[in-house]
Amino acid sequence: MLRSRTLISFVIASLALGLLSSSSPAHQASAGVGDTVYLPNVTKKLGGEDGWQTPFIVQNVGSDPTALTMDFFAFSDGRLVKTRSVDSLAPGNSVVHDPNSDPDLAAGGQFSVVVRSTNSPVVSVVNEHQNVRNQQRQEALSYQGLSEGSTKVFAPYFAYNVAGWLTTLVVQNLGGAATSVTLDFASYTGGQKATLTRALEAGRAQFVDPRVEPLLLVGTEYSVTLTASQPIGVIVNAHNDAPSATAPMGFSYSGAPATNELFTFMPYAARNGDGVGRSTRLFVQNVATTPGTPTLVFHRPGIAQIQTTLTAPQPLAPGATWSVDMGTNPQLTDGDYSVYARNGQFAIVAATINPTSAMGATGVSAFQTKWFLPNVTRTLGGSDGWTTPIWIQAASFYVTTARLSWYRFADGALVTQQLVTGLYGGTSVKVDPRSVTGLSDNTQYAVVVEAPAGGVAVIVTELNFQGGDGAMVYEAFATPAAGGFGVSGCTPLSAPAGTVFRCRFYGLPPGATPVTVTTTNPTGNPSTSTFNEPVAADGSTTLYTQLTTQGNRTITASAGSVSVPATALVGPANFSLTTTTARNGSVSLQTKAAIACAMYALQPDNSVSQAIPGVVMTGITDVTGVLTFSYQPLTSP
Repeated sequence: MLRSRTLISFVIASLALGLLSSSSPAHQASAGVGDTVYLPNVTKKLGGEDGWQTPFIVQNVGSDPTALTMDFFAFSDGRLVKTRSVDSLAPGNSVVHDPNSDPDLAAGGQFSVVVRSTNSPVVSVVNEHQNVRNQQRQEALSYQGLSEGSTKVFAPYFAYNVAGWLTTLVVQNLGGAATSVTLDFASYTGGQKATLTRALEAGRAQFVDPRVEPLLLVGTEYSVTLTASQPIGVIVNAHNDAPSATAPMGFSYSGAPATNELFTFMPYAARNGDGVGRSTRLFVQNVATTPGTPTLVFHRPGIAQIQTTLTAPQPLAPGATWSVDMGTNPQLTDGDYSVYARNGQFAIVAATINPTSAMGATGVSAFQTKWFLPNVTRTLGGSDGWTTPIWIQAASFYVTTARLSWYRFADGALVTQQLVTGLYGGTSVKVDPRSVTGLSDNTQYAVVVEAPAGGVAVIVTELNFQGGDGAMVYEAFATPAAGGFGVSGCTPLSAPAGTVFRCRFYGLPPGATPVTVTTTNPTGNPSTSTFNEPVAADGSTTLYTQLTTQGNRTITASAGSVSVPATALVGPANFSLTTTTARNGSVSLQTKAAIACAMYALQPDNSVSQAIPGVVMTGITDVTGVLTFSYQPLTSP
């Protein structure tokens, strides 16, 4: 809910000035808390000796060593085929599993995998490859492991032989009990509808292939809405690789869980970009419970000024999709863009394609201040091998910088830290590993991205220049929520003063508005804020709140006649910040060196606005920890 305090300017009612600062450790998530990650589609030589293979990486993003188990369940009958155990995975380190090299998995097999961690949160990314021995016909896709899911998940793009594209969908049960999944398909024109069902035991997955579904029509593009009684996760694989295709290609994307957020971010899109003719088709699906009309806002990388906006020609019914082809839209010129959707609750999928390759990404509806990237490479496999540029998009006007910490994959060592500048609300910055001082060629890294309060959205594009479909993309990972879907609570469970907590509340009436949030204060009266954004379609709402007063805090979200509490423990700050001088025209402060800070006005109702209307006041402390904000002196009315 922080977006109402960042993307919208407020009128100053008083000049009580405060400071936001980012200084959290680069390598710490919720200590001592394990979690579970789900991989809906893992294969070994599916379709032949050079068929689909899916090596995956699991990274420990916590602060404690952890043990892992990996359970492989067969698609064919749901039986447990294999369990792999890892006795200890150090913080920041990663482990790889290559199904093609696993003698316990049968060739031609397709599996769902459940990864359990005992003592630290973990994340995973899956790379899907075919025809790796034939570089001109190789295909590369990527998706992220799922840790939370939802009882309502949305897939904006599903095609049955449209312009050569065929999609398959895989749904996995992320809950602890069996469930029946209902899949509602609606064509983009609205004229065709179909409903399918799948029964799933816990941890198991099943696929939907339109070629064997008589209710789905050839030559039709659909949006899909999936509903279940247990949390589910979804991936969609799109292929343009018929034997007659001269340049086979494909992409994968994750289904979007229901969200209460009113902004959805896409850090990278293009029109005839990247020097190889990449263009993006955007698919925007209404994930709310009522009709909505999305507006897409386009920025050039690093440029604050809005390039253009596009608004859907008519309201979208719940579950419906609007598509925008950036390659042919006359309001857009050639080049790279960042995009965000506003005016409602929407999912975005970006399919970025050129004549020989394709990659797909799901938009980010989150205001996270810390993201984990398990697999970042610099010329891995040679000068034209895999390189993975990172795209970072500011989700707030108050975010102008981000810090990247680069950990070598081989030994977990911190190689370098990098301060990225040039961000501004809605804009993106590209970080190419080949241009980062201190990194080595032919090397693999894990990266942590940190930003001030207000947050960023992050994706990683994976590019190979050895021929064929050498392009894929994955979204960055947040710290998995403590307790998982359905368990109201805050992440992290405890943290130093000044931390941005992500608090999730379940069991509220779907679509209810407004939402009132009350936060207790150990040293004073509770604070109350009201937000006019509806509860998500799965009955959840998420609050991003920066807590500075130490002690046990209870945050309660109320909508309709339902109130749901969550708790957080705020400890002592891990750094100090002192205002050394404050006068009309300038404010100076002392804190740690190289800290990104933003100055804002704190209103009597505890809302935050720009300190000087129309001016974003941010800066970075010098080597002595000093920073001065200067502005045009104010005159009394």
